[in-house]
Formats: sequence, structure tokens, C-alpha cells
Amino acid sequence: MGSVEFLEKGHIYNIIDDNDNKTPVPSVTTILKAAGLYNENFFTEASRTRGTYVHKAILYYLQDDLVEETIPDEYRGYIEAFKRFMAEADCKPHLEMCEVPLFSEVWRFGGMPDIPCVFNGAESIIDVKSGAKSDTTGVQLAAYALLHPIPSVKRYGLYLKANGKYRLIPYLDRNDTKIFNAALTLYHWRQTEGLL
Repeated sequence: MGSVEFLEKGHIYNIIDDNDNKTPVPSVTTILKAAGLYNENFFTEASRTRGTYVHKAILYYLQDDLVEETIPDEYRGYIEAFKRFMAEADCKPHLEMCEVPLFSEVWRFGGMPDIPCVFNGAESIIDVKSGAKSDTTGVQLAAYALLHPIPSVKRYGLYLKANGKYRLIPYLDRNDTKIFNAALTLYHWRQTEGLL
């Protein structure tokens, strides 16, 4: 069984075998982009910066290590929305798995689920969003579910708002997994044929 190396610059995953040989594998985002399911033009530099900051602040919060005074005013509402969610929901995060790179040697891809947890008594994955609802979130979460050690996890998108409110959306469509598998198969075929 190998391990995974994640390089934040370039968002690169390498599978490392027992002989320390590295094999690069695509990320979930890379696969969705290659299949035309992820429109990067939809995101601005400001939204990327906000998303990165909010995700890191949430991780610090979950680890009981967030310094409140360091939160910029423009992001404070998103963090308050997450705190409200945690206060109102029956959510027990698996801290050792939150924002941790995972990979599948079988499926040959990597990803980093936001919040694997027990939600309302069931194993779940919650993907945190600080922007508009995306049509591909269900497919993204289906990919993360394939990486989860427990099969058949529930999938949710948690949309945080600048005004301190949130919206939790369950993703129930079983076709999401089929769509991701098709995108993954297409990615590996294009890679083998030298089309990437």
C-alpha cells in the first residue's frame, strides 16, 4: 500500500510506492476540468482568495486553534455562518480526515474532502462553499465519497453567506458517481493517448 504526497503549489498528488517511486495522479478538480465540467472562468481572484481563507479559518476553528482577531472583516460573516451551522447541526467532524489529501490506488486519483464527519448519525462528507451554488458539487462530492474509507457516505454542500447565514444542500443523485466515473475514464484515456 502506497502513500500520497500532496504539493499545494500546482495542486499535485503523487502516489509513493514502497520503493519511494512517485506516480502523479490527477486531482478531482483536474478531472472535472478535463471533462469540461468545471468552468474556471466562473471564479475570480477575489473568490479564490476568499475560499482559501475561509477553508483555512474553518479548519483552525475545528481544531480549536482559530484566533478570532485575525479574521478580516470581509470574511467574518462566512466564519460566523459556519459557527452557526456547527451550533445548530448534529455534526461530529473526523478531525484527522478534514482537509487531508486522500487517494485511490485503484481509481488513480486524489482529492481533499473538506469535512468528513458523522452528520445526523450517518457517515457523511460536507463540502464547504463560500460562493455561488455550482452544478458540479454533487459530482465533486461523489468523487470524494469514492476516496472515503467507508462506502455509501452521505454528501452535503454547505453554502456560507457573507451575512452570517448558511444553506445546507444534500446531494442524493446516484448519477453523480456515474458522471465522475465517466469523467475519470475519459481523463485516463486521454492521458494514455497523449491528448492531455
